[in-house]
Amino acid sequence: MSKFLTPMLLLLLVAPAFAVDMHRNDAAGTGDTSQTADKIGTMMLKNEIAGYKRVHELTDFSLASSGFEDFPMSSDIFENSYRSPGKSFLYSIAVPGAGQLYTKSRTKAVIFMGVEALAWTGYYMYHHSGRTKESDFRAYADKYWDPELYYDWLVETHGITDDHNPSQLTGDTFTHHLPDTKTQQYYEEIGKYDQFEYGWIDTDYRRGDSTSAYRDKYLHSRADANSQFDKAKIGAIVSIANHLVSAFDAALSARKYNREQDTFSEYKLTPGMVAYEGKSIPQLMFTYTF
Repeated sequence: MSKFLTPMLLLLLVAPAFAVDMHRNDAAGTGDTSQTADKIGTMMLKNEIAGYKRVHELTDFSLASSGFEDFPMSSDIFENSYRSPGKSFLYSIAVPGAGQLYTKSRTKAVIFMGVEALAWTGYYMYHHSGRTKESDFRAYADKYWDPELYYDWLVETHGITDDHNPSQLTGDTFTHHLPDTKTQQYYEEIGKYDQFEYGWIDTDYRRGDSTSAYRDKYLHSRADANSQFDKAKIGAIVSIANHLVSAFDAALSARKYNREQDTFSEYKLTPGMVAYEGKSIPQLMFTYTF
């Protein structure tokens, strides 16, 4: 390309000057042919030298790059941003999907954020349901389980007023003790262990009748509440797993993003402005690194 460009530019620079000199000689109408030819040859040589210098200045990029003063506005069109795997990891460990947004993986960001929203929605729904059912079965127990009946059974059957002591009549030792306050353990023990069965108001320890429909219903209600809490725990576990998976995926996405950007790192196209003969002219430099 440069082989053809230089002669063409030279021709454009030389031809106008040559035409002007020919016009002057014709208008004068004097001088012989040999003198005219010598003058024409000398002019052509001078113009050719001047034109060559001009073309050399325009096409000498080494001169332009070393002698011109670049303006600060120069920038690399292919300049690529770097994504830190560490930052990506931290962003997603805090908010699943945030690291993916940072690495421009928008589809995965929506997925991780959606999973997080579903996990916490499920947690709050099931936890609230469990709390409601827990309040219901506790109110049910307060109505149908009477601690006075339980203590009457201890006195009349075992000769003691406290289940912390061994039975004076049978010698039995009690492994469970009724809490003094109505804690979670209190509501668990009165339904779970047979030791407390005679506290239900539909039983009769005098006749040895321990069958209780109230206790059966209570156990069912309590199991239902625990099931809701277990489902809420699943939501929390899914959320924790989502944080971890999202964080590691974000770090990998950052590395992938950087590798994809590195595909263009060998090529550099830099636009800018340079000062030449007191004027600002545009410049476009292409650099290939190998």
